[in-house]
Amino acid sequence: MKPNAVTCLLLIFCVMNLFFGCSQRKAAPLPELEQAEAVMFDYPDSALRILESMPMPADKEQHALWCLLVTQAKYKQYLPITSDSLIRIAYDYYKLTDNARRKAMAALYMGNVNYELQKIETSMAYYLEAKDEMVHTDDYTLGYLVMSSLGDLYLYRDLTDYALEVIQKSYDYAVKTPYLKYKAYALRDMARVYAVKDRLDSAIVYYNKAIGETQKANLSDLEQAFKNELASIYILLGDSRKALDLKKEVIESPYRTAQIYYGMGVAYINVHEYDSAYYCLNRALGASNIYTRGAVYQSLLSLSKRCPQYRDYALQYSDSLRFYEDSIRSIDKSKEIVVYQEQIKQEKLKLEKANATRWLLVSVLAGVVLLALLVYVYQRRKIVLHRKEEELNRLGLRLHEHESLMDRNNAYIAELEAQIAEGREASDQLGEQEETLASLRKENDSLRRDADRLRKEMEKLRLPSEESGGTERIAAELRQTRQENEELRIRMLERYPELSSLHAHPVYLQAEGMSRLRQICDTVYGGFCRRLSQSVPSLSEYEVELCCLIKLRFTVGEIAALLGISPSSVSTSKHRVKKKIYSCFGITDKKSLDLWVWEA
Repeated sequence: MKPNAVTCLLLIFCVMNLFFGCSQRKAAPLPELEQAEAVMFDYPDSALRILESMPMPADKEQHALWCLLVTQAKYKQYLPITSDSLIRIAYDYYKLTDNARRKAMAALYMGNVNYELQKIETSMAYYLEAKDEMVHTDDYTLGYLVMSSLGDLYLYRDLTDYALEVIQKSYDYAVKTPYLKYKAYALRDMARVYAVKDRLDSAIVYYNKAIGETQKANLSDLEQAFKNELASIYILLGDSRKALDLKKEVIESPYRTAQIYYGMGVAYINVHEYDSAYYCLNRALGASNIYTRGAVYQSLLSLSKRCPQYRDYALQYSDSLRFYEDSIRSIDKSKEIVVYQEQIKQEKLKLEKANATRWLLVSVLAGVVLLALLVYVYQRRKIVLHRKEEELNRLGLRLHEHESLMDRNNAYIAELEAQIAEGREASDQLGEQEETLASLRKENDSLRRDADRLRKEMEKLRLPSEESGGTERIAAELRQTRQENEELRIRMLERYPELSSLHAHPVYLQAEGMSRLRQICDTVYGGFCRRLSQSVPSLSEYEVELCCLIKLRFTVGEIAALLGISPSSVSTSKHRVKKKIYSCFGITDKKSLDLWVWEA
């Protein structure tokens, strides 16, 4: 493909890109949406009130953002979400955009909602999608939430190696966010992973780090929750007294949960304080977590076997334990499915990567061979064609310049002929105009001869392809653009009826009338009077006004009437202005003042 064709294609591509970019310009978010998003992390209840009080946005993008923020606010407040229909609207919209942050956030909450709906495999797919989008954004808070959610899913499904890797990334994000609690949560999650991996010493280290972060941030509720989990680690190590000390610290605080009572019950059993153990375990039966309730019944059954006074409840505990064990086995089965799916996915990714690498190498090798052949066969021909095209383009542009000058001169000739025809009575003014007219005609004859010569040279260099007409097409487009600009300027002048009136019946202009003409001249001709005053400071206001009238195509007779002076005075003034302007710019006196002003 020839260079000029490549240039044309690039220009078309840029124009289309600009067109589609402008047509897809996004509307600014509504104030309510911006306000809700600003307070979402600190006050999700306030954000939800703002969102529910505003009218439903009609714009697709605004509606998608509203659905996303409503889901986020409800999830942060642990409100029940019975369907993914609302967040799916946001997910489907942002999936088709290039907004990586919104895409990641929508995928995150699709995963959260599906996790709450017990669709574990679906949830993991959305979390992984959100993780992939995070490489395209630097929102560290969102990055923590994505990695933390994915890490929790891996952890609760005993995928500890995957969980440790992801939670480490969540910690890296957390230290870059302004929220200190996220750093504490990330350390707590790492402690949980080590606990599941049976590396209890490491778990204790990370629990203590997490507790230290909560103390720095004055997060007492989190501190008590983490101490409760740390106590469970000491129970596993057999240090029940240490565990009880921690549990008592927690139970004395406002933070009391069924899990705390369960841990205390187990610790009391280990130190043979059975009555206290029975009390705590019964308090723990209020737990909503199925694993906790199963563990509580397991401990109560063990307690009933040790203590005669509780043996009457053994059958009841055994039946309850069997019920919860069946439910737990059903959940554990889904864990195995997730593990197998993850293994299959990893193997599939490895296979796809190997195939892609192999095909890439084959394609690169074939491309190199083909490129070498093309270079060898066409190199000389391309050089010759390129030189011809460059010469053709150069001649074409020169021809276009000549034609543009001839068109401009023809317009000036017509203007001067009209002025001469209208100003026959001012015989002392005709000399300069007729001299300018003859000069323009002579210049046009010379330009016409050069244009004919250029056409003959171009005909010799003409290429036998469609691309040879590229220069002519561009020249024609430039000529059409110039004509359209001139027609536009004429139509703009027609918008001012006072100009036609003054041309038909010139009368002396007061200061207000002259100011109006200067304003029209500046509007139509891009600040002509202002530019002239700045370029030639020696010109007086009267001389600038004279140039303004010349620019607006008033004849000598009309200018004399408008300024209230004789035509000979107009000629004298024009001569004086011409000397000032030509002296300032260092140009020859051969060109008339009218011609210079029209071109300025």
